[in-house]
Amino acid sequence: MNIILLSIITIASVVLVVVLIYVLLEVRQATRKLERFITMSEDSLKPTLDELPGTVRSIRHIAENIETVTDDIKTLSSSVRDVGENIRLTSNYIENIAASSSVRVMGLKAGISAGLNALFNNLLAKHKKL
Repeated sequence: MNIILLSIITIASVVLVVVLIYVLLEVRQATRKLERFITMSEDSLKPTLDELPGTVRSIRHIAENIETVTDDIKTLSSSVRDVGENIRLTSNYIENIAASSSVRVMGLKAGISAGLNALFNNLLAKHKKL
């Protein structure tokens, strides 16, 4: 019985060693594939990583340009607002001048008309007397 038990243990140990060898070979093969994948990934990522600082500088430069353009647009908007206000004020001044001029012209016309009527009436009155 001891021999049968010892034989079973020996066979189980041999099977275990064979399975472990197979597993270790598979792990070794998987490790090599993983190393190749990592190397290939590093090789493909290296140019991208080398370009990254330049890209970041370009993005910063673009952001600075956008900030400058935004400031210029704010200045332009303020200037347009000021011009609009000046046009409104000028329009009001012209409207006031036109209104006062029209009142003056109408008054002048009425005055001239009254003066001419008085002159003609006086002339006709003098002419009738003669």
